[in-house]
Amino acid sequence: MDLHANDWTAMSKANDQVLADLFKVAEQDGSCLVSDDPAIRALLNRRVSSGSVVRPMRSLFARPEYWNALRPDQQALHIVRGLQKLHPDMVFCHETAGLVWGLPISYPRLATIHVATTLEKRRRSEGSIARHIAGDDVQVVDGITVTPLARTTFDCLRTSPFTEGLAIADRALALSGSNRRAMHAAFREFGTHRLGINRAIGIMSYADPRSESWLESAARALMITQGFALPDLQVELPRPDDPQRTYRVDYLWTLPGGSKVIGEADGIRKYNDNAFGLGRSAIQMLADEQHREAELTLYGAPILRISPEDVLKPQQFVDKLTRYGIPRSERVATEIKRLVSVSPQSKLTYTEVAVSQETIEGFLRTQQLWNGAQLEERA
Repeated sequence: MDLHANDWTAMSKANDQVLADLFKVAEQDGSCLVSDDPAIRALLNRRVSSGSVVRPMRSLFARPEYWNALRPDQQALHIVRGLQKLHPDMVFCHETAGLVWGLPISYPRLATIHVATTLEKRRRSEGSIARHIAGDDVQVVDGITVTPLARTTFDCLRTSPFTEGLAIADRALALSGSNRRAMHAAFREFGTHRLGINRAIGIMSYADPRSESWLESAARALMITQGFALPDLQVELPRPDDPQRTYRVDYLWTLPGGSKVIGEADGIRKYNDNAFGLGRSAIQMLADEQHREAELTLYGAPILRISPEDVLKPQQFVDKLTRYGIPRSERVATEIKRLVSVSPQSKLTYTEVAVSQETIEGFLRTQQLWNGAQLEERA
């Protein structure tokens, strides 16, 4: 009896080591564990029953402590890489391809895995997998087969609300190095009969590749729909302590009187991600940012900070920009909302232009000279 128990313990430890090695390789690949060995799959399914392994999707496995530490977008990528191993011919599209391309897809829209198919091979969508007819062109990005960036962007924008869609459109322009006109042409090539094409073209009309984060884009989307004057983006200002170097601010408004307002889009993830890439702690990054803000105050311009909470609460957002004196036109806001329903492809924005007194005086002098010349000619 003791010998049998010892054999069982030894086999269990051996199985533990086999799975540990397999999980290590999968995690290094950023993928769920996939195995074509029936014995390994049976072992994994038994571990799922005992709770020591999780199964995010059929035939895909992960260690619970590893899986639960991942963000939803990271979990979705692990599933996609696992499915690609299971089905090498699978092509991903829509929001799933957007995730692979690096577009800012909101977490709720990642719950479904979108797969491209053809009319001949089309099967019904099932469970958490949705199938779409998406053409034959494909590209491989980080080992994953997806629809091309323009097509992916088109499919995402067709069903996106404006706030989410503008972030996707901004990022797509930055990744592609393309421009709005080229994207519009590509969208029309995908079919003017496509449901949501006007929405896609309309959102792309407002896109700006200079936006560097989801929050910057989402805030700008609210500025547009609420009729606020739009700022310049990613403006470089000479550092007060070293004019040879610059600080770059997310937004810069120049008000009608010539005064300026600096805008910064804040997010905790911004500090965490940047710190990870630079080998520095988030606390160090935050300390550096506080020093940077202290320097920015030397420009004599108020600093407007926009948080994710502001974007999620439109009235709070409106109140904050109003307190900082950002010009707003109710007429423009009303017209933009009307255009969304009657002409989604139209673009309307509101920009305040500050004209210096010197320019005004120069214009008046020119007008006086021109009027004098007219009088002489008539005489």
